[in-house]
Order: sequence, then C-alpha cells, then structure tokens
Amino acid sequence: MESKNTEFREQVRFYTPVVVATLVIIIGYIMQLPLYYLGWIAFAISAFSVAGNDAIQTIGTFLESKKEISWLLKTLIFGLILVLVHMYGWSRDNGQIHFHRLDSFEETQDFNIIQLLAPVILVIITRMKAPVSTTFLILGLFGGKNIEKMLIKSFVGYALAFTSALVLFGIFCMFQKHEYEEGFTPDPESEKRWSVMQWISTCFLWITWLLQDTANIAVFLPRKMNPIELFLALGILVFALGIIMKSNGGRIQEIVSEKSDINTAKAATIVDLIYGVILLLFQVWSKMPMSTTWVFLGLLAGREIILHLITKRDTPYLDTFKKVSKDVFLAALGIIISISIYVLSEKLFPKPQKPALLHLEMQVEKSA
Repeated sequence: MESKNTEFREQVRFYTPVVVATLVIIIGYIMQLPLYYLGWIAFAISAFSVAGNDAIQTIGTFLESKKEISWLLKTLIFGLILVLVHMYGWSRDNGQIHFHRLDSFEETQDFNIIQLLAPVILVIITRMKAPVSTTFLILGLFGGKNIEKMLIKSFVGYALAFTSALVLFGIFCMFQKHEYEEGFTPDPESEKRWSVMQWISTCFLWITWLLQDTANIAVFLPRKMNPIELFLALGILVFALGIIMKSNGGRIQEIVSEKSDINTAKAATIVDLIYGVILLLFQVWSKMPMSTTWVFLGLLAGREIILHLITKRDTPYLDTFKKVSKDVFLAALGIIISISIYVLSEKLFPKPQKPALLHLEMQVEKSA
C-alpha cells in the first residue's frame, strides 16, 4: 500500500506541471498571446523533454557507471560544455545555434497549436519509457518535406551503429572474453584509468550530440538571437539538464540499465567513443537532421547481440531478442505517432500556397 501511495504521489508531482504547461499554451493560444512568447514556452518544455529523452543517449552510460558522483558536479561540467558549445556556434553563425541543421527548414513565426503542444506529448511518451525521436516528433512538424530524408539518414545511422557494434565488440569480446562474462569484477586500478577515459569520451560524445540535436528545440526560437535571448535559452537548457542529473536519468534510463555490463567504466567508454565518432561522421556528411535515438539503439542492439553470441550466456536467446526488439518497436511506434501528428497538423493548419499565376508573374517581373 505504501509503495502504491508513493507511486501515486510521484505521478501527481510529474503530471501537475505537465497539465499546467498544457493549459498555459492552450489558453495563451486562444487569447492570441504573441507567438514569440508561446514559442519560448514550447522551447522550455522541449528542453525538459529532450533532456529526459535524447540526452540520456549521451550521458546515460555515464550516469549508470557514475552514480556515486554528485549530480551538482555532473551538472556543472556538462552544463559548462553546453554553454561553451552554443556560445561558439552563436558567435560563428551570426547569432544562430542550430549548427546549420535548420538550413533546409523555413523559419516559423506563426506556430499552430499542434506544434506548440508537441513537446508536451514528448514529455508524456518519455515518461512511458519509450525512446521516441525528437527529430521526428518535434522537428518533423516544421519541415514535412524533409521527413523522408531524415528517415533515410536515421535508418542508415542505425545500420552503421549496429554493424559497428557487432564488429568492434565482437573483437573486444574475443580477445578479452572474461571481461564480458557474468559476475566479472573489474580490477580497481584498471577501472580508475578507464574512469578518466570515460570522462573524456562522454564529453566528446556530449559535444557531437549537441551539434546534432540542438536544432530539434531551437526551432521554437528566433533563428538569430541577441545576447539576452541566448543566455535565457542556455539557462533553461542547463536547468533542465540539472533536473535530469538529479533524477539520475529518470525512468527512461532503464533502457541503458537493462543492457549487459554497461555499468563499468571501460564498457561505457567504448560505447561513448563509437557513438560519438558515428555522430561526427554524420555531422560532416550531411546537414540534414537525423534521429540520434536510432543510432543509439542500433549501437546497444548490436552490442547486446554479439556479447550474447560470443559469451554464450545462460540468458535465453529469446530474452536478448526481446530486449532489442522492444527498443526498436517503441522507436518505430514513435515515428508512426510523429508522422500521424504531422499529417493532422497539415490537415488542420494547411500552409497557404501561392497561386501558380502569381508565382509566374513574380518570375516575369524578376526577369524584366
């Protein structure tokens, strides 16, 4: 009975601000509050939803193996990196912080109610421990013409991450099989050395992830921000990051926790390095946004499968398959939900199209 009461109180604490935020957006939209301010409200909600959903991909393994470190110290370090990365992007790109990920998206200044409520939907789905891609659920609402390209790039990312995990962890496991067997306890001295490496690898991954995913929520902000807007946005992001650190990743952290021996510094370091390199490759390859969620799930899936095959653990193959397929199913369900919301948004709030004749006249005037 006590556990049920605790669970109920936790649910109330979570959903109360969600309901309040939803009402604020709906009432503000009905009362025609300037969309500039509604965009900032949606950005703030997005910051918490992305911190709770996407950021766990980058710092999830770190949190799993560094539970003994104060959440304040972790917030300070990763928050400082977040601020420095975005200040660099802001100064380099003339006041913009999306790192060219929104170059193919028109700037939106008249948000519709579905776009504004999308972050709330993401918060709720994340609470259900579903690894939904913010790239599709939020950013897809602002650039439907790019959804196909984002899907292709994301699936290629999953395949590359899955294959990389199979090969690399297969090699690691063959040469040091004892480290991947159940009951293995790492040497304390070795764990200390790998712990230092893990700090470096996680910081590297954190930077590459920020370059990819900041665009997902920056879409609610002015493309070119003044210094006050920049520091307000960074303050919101750091605050959201601190909430996630304090809760040690929240419920969706279980996606990482249930995977094999991911709580050692060495395992977490290798995962972070592979993940970071893949994101960096895609950063150079194309400016089109992609789902880092799919890359992360592909990496964990390939690793889980190859470790099971080589170590021949007692865990039934069916259990391993269930772990992998569950993540893919939930992520695929997220894409279906995202596309459905996009279609609904387009049906209810169609964008005005220029008449063909008017477009032709404008072309003639330009040529004249």
